[in-house]
Amino acid sequence: MLFKQLEYFQAVVRTGSFTEAAEECYISQSAVSQQIKALENDLGVKLLIRENRKFHLTKAGEYLYQKSGQLLEDARRIKNETIQIGCGNQDILKLGYVKSYSGRELLDTVLEYNEVFPDIQVHIQNGNHEALYQLLNSNQLDLVLNDQRRAFSDQYVNFKLFEANYYVLIHEKHPMSHREFFEPQMLNGIPVILVASKEQQEIEQDYYQNALGIGDEYIFAESTEEARLLVAGSRGVMIEEDYLHNRKNIDFARKIPLMRYGIQMTKPYCLFWKVANDDERIQRFAQILEKKFK
Repeated sequence: MLFKQLEYFQAVVRTGSFTEAAEECYISQSAVSQQIKALENDLGVKLLIRENRKFHLTKAGEYLYQKSGQLLEDARRIKNETIQIGCGNQDILKLGYVKSYSGRELLDTVLEYNEVFPDIQVHIQNGNHEALYQLLNSNQLDLVLNDQRRAFSDQYVNFKLFEANYYVLIHEKHPMSHREFFEPQMLNGIPVILVASKEQQEIEQDYYQNALGIGDEYIFAESTEEARLLVAGSRGVMIEEDYLHNRKNIDFARKIPLMRYGIQMTKPYCLFWKVANDDERIQRFAQILEKKFK
């Protein structure tokens, strides 16, 4: 199974067309078809079922599409880092941050860090909680800005930064938009919109439903922007996090505090890195970021 074959397969599924995939990959349509067929022969399973000019994925095809995207991204990153190391280029700090964070502090920290340490290149990627944890655990990231969902482990430096307040973002014309606060059980029967990739949907639902007790029906969006569009279309309510105590409503919706036992629900955010990998590069980044939040 070649990486090129996976790239062609990703392109075909993403564009929904062999013709568009061929144009994107700068090869002929027949070559794309041949490579997909070769990939299926190599694996010994069907990935696509063709019907005239259309196709649909088999279960094996769906699985490969979901998993191979990250594999290709890792391969490209490893290739670039290998070239940089081989050419004697900059040292690298590999940083991850959770998708639910959307403040300027991280951007400002990276800019200042680049000024202080011009010889260190900061590589950044985002993801859901579990994806970042796995990347940190396997040493594919040096440190991550992540929400705390597990008990602290002495194998990691757990550098607490801030606590985010939970709000319910609800369309202003929704029958419950007049409320001064929500409690988790009040959201039962209302679709709750969560931001998660396809691979992380089950994990996110389990966290909100079983760990936090929020909601019993869920809709998933790939980004915060998509989630807000769903709120605008009256598809459901969105769980938003805010650590700046900014209750400013947006044009079409209200932000209403999510409470439990009379206290607003919060979520801690930390920088995490392995104790075994602790060094000055990481410590200085953490110190600069901490100042931005203060």
